[in-house]
This record gives sequence, C-alpha cells and structure tokens, in this order.
Amino acid sequence: MTIAMITVPPVHPSPLFQFLAQALAQRLDEKPAGWLAAKLATLQDGFQPKDLYLAFGAAPRFVGHAALALEAGELARAGELRPGFAPVNWSLAQTARTLFLLTIPSTSEAAYVATIDQLFNTADMNELVALYAALPLLAFPSAHAKRAAEGVRTNMTVVFEAVALHNPFPAEQLDENAWNQLFLKAVFTGRPIEQIQGLKARANATLAKICSDYAHERWAAGREVSPELWLPVAPFLDAQLLGDMERLLASGDPAQRAAAVAVCTESPLPAAKVLLARFAEKS
Repeated sequence: MTIAMITVPPVHPSPLFQFLAQALAQRLDEKPAGWLAAKLATLQDGFQPKDLYLAFGAAPRFVGHAALALEAGELARAGELRPGFAPVNWSLAQTARTLFLLTIPSTSEAAYVATIDQLFNTADMNELVALYAALPLLAFPSAHAKRAAEGVRTNMTVVFEAVALHNPFPAEQLDENAWNQLFLKAVFTGRPIEQIQGLKARANATLAKICSDYAHERWAAGREVSPELWLPVAPFLDAQLLGDMERLLASGDPAQRAAAVAVCTESPLPAAKVLLARFAEKS
C-alpha cells in the first residue's frame, strides 16, 4: 500500500492531503513509507486521539529529519491548493506530522481544538514548528489565533520563524497588536522580512508610529535601524514620518536612502513627492 493510494475522509481537504502525501511518498524509501501509510490508515479507519499523539511523536524516528525540498512546480501547486501555503523549509517528519493533523475529524469544533491543544501543550521544539507551520491548514482557524500569538512571543527562533515566515495564517488571523509584535520582533531579530506574508495588507497607523518612535530611540543612542523597519509606513506618512524620510535620504547609507525612496514613492502624501524631487535635484 502506498501513501498516495490512501483514501481521504470526506470531512478533510482531500486535494491538499493527497498533494502532501504524494510529495512525501516520492521522497521516502519503502520501509518508512509503509510505516506512514499504516499510521494514516489507522487514523482514517477510526480516529482516536491517542493514535494521533503516538504517531505525531514517532514521525522523526521513522521518516527522518531530511528536508522535503519541494521543487518550484510543487510549491506553486501548494499555493494553488491553499493560497499562501508555502512549505519551503519543511522536513519529511514535519510533513508526516501535518498529514496526521489532517486526519483529525472536524465534525466538532470543541473536540478538534482540544486535540490540537493537547499537541501544543506537550510539544517539543520540533513539534511546535510543525504545529505552527500547519496552522493555515487546520479547521476552525479563528480558534487558533491565540496560539499563533503565543508563537510570536516565543524565545525559540525556529518556532518564531514557523509562525512568522512563509505562513499566511498571521496576516489572516492575528489581531493588530499581535501582528505589530510579529513585525517588530522580526525586525529586531534580523529575520528575512520579505518572507512575512501580508505586510502591506496589515500595515496600520499604530505600527507606523511605533516604527518611527523606535527609530528615534535608536538614533538618540547613536545607532542605526534596519531599512526594513519602514516597509509598513508608506500609507500613513505624516509630518513626523516625513522628517524621518528626510533624514534617511540625507544618510550616507544607500540602503537607508533606498528605503526612504520606496516609502515616499508609495505614499499618497503630496509632500512626499516634493521631498523626492528635492532629493533628486541634489543627487
């Protein structure tokens, strides 16, 4: 029996399940593939939480930690099946764990969430990575928003990255405060901001002010700020932020100047265009 042949229960997202199962099957030898197929069959034939917990914990021992390494076409297909879904840094074990999660019956929200909560409450670091990265695939998404906010606050870098990067869930479900924390933490810790989904859609006036206040604190201490700090501020440019852009344009750092040019170009504020024209005349 191969993984790709497993019948998916109708209450689960069959196309996505089959996509992940096929991708994993192509990368597993016969013995780990057989183990995985047997565990999935058990969960599908008569789901029991204890079977899920055991399989979820045992996955690395049987399928290994190697990278899933999806090809470009496979990643494109993932995004078609679930907009924003991008399992670019997933491992074989993480993929297996996600398949197990997709067998959880979604007929009862309370039972579903209780099962997910139990996994979170007992998870080690790698299990947390799998759980947080799988959030956009789970049923009852709004019920997991607080979990995502917890992931934003974690001190474990790989867990934070699982929440923040290549993941559509935060932009879709986090409240404004948690979203702003996610962005600022990514900047503070040097995470690749371009891998955060929904930056423009979730830009907000509060975050723009926070970014400016933070920059002023850094400048007062004689320190620079990451050019990426300014990515969410263009729609909310005001007198203070325009002054910040003027400072960046006068900087000797090309990256800082480029950030200011991008903000002023995207801003609807007429004064931003005047500032850009004045900068161009001096260049």
